[in-house]
Amino acid sequence: MRVRDRLTAATAALMQRHGVAGTGIAEILATSGVTRRSIYLNFPGGKAELVAAATRSAGDEMTVMLRDYFAQPDPIGAFTRMWSDVLVETDFEGGCPIVAAASGRDEAPEAAGTAAEVFAEWAEVLAGRLRDDGVDHAAAQSLSTLVVAAVEGAVILSRATRSTEPLRQVTDHLNELIAQHRPAQRRGRQRN
Repeated sequence: MRVRDRLTAATAALMQRHGVAGTGIAEILATSGVTRRSIYLNFPGGKAELVAAATRSAGDEMTVMLRDYFAQPDPIGAFTRMWSDVLVETDFEGGCPIVAAASGRDEAPEAAGTAAEVFAEWAEVLAGRLRDDGVDHAAAQSLSTLVVAAVEGAVILSRATRSTEPLRQVTDHLNELIAQHRPAQRRGRQRN
């Protein structure tokens, strides 16, 4: 793995557990196994530039995973099961590095902007899936934003409560809501 990739991967992993403010250069160096000089050769803007690059890299990886999850018969369930697995495997310490970047605007403003772009990409991927399922364009756009916000919020609640119950509840209610916007569901309501 290239030095730049090692640095971004280590930074994203640390952000996932500690947020931007809790991710220090010393921890990045220890986790990545590279020299201090390597940070400034690859990221002349220092930690803020590195955090932005880590956010983009983690966001790109997660977008690829979401495309796979959203292709499954229960896309919301697949998405939340992935988060449940991450939370359980990390003893509820692992969160979303993109949320960490969004919350770290004071320390890394460019990363927060990148986080907004990543969230919009995720919403667009899901909106495409919803449109493929027959949900009209405007509803698909709105529902996809709701899904991203609700699932990311449920991850935060799950970390706080050390339980995956918030993710389960959000999954159930999001699936109920989305079903109301699918064509077969709308026709069934009109007949009643």
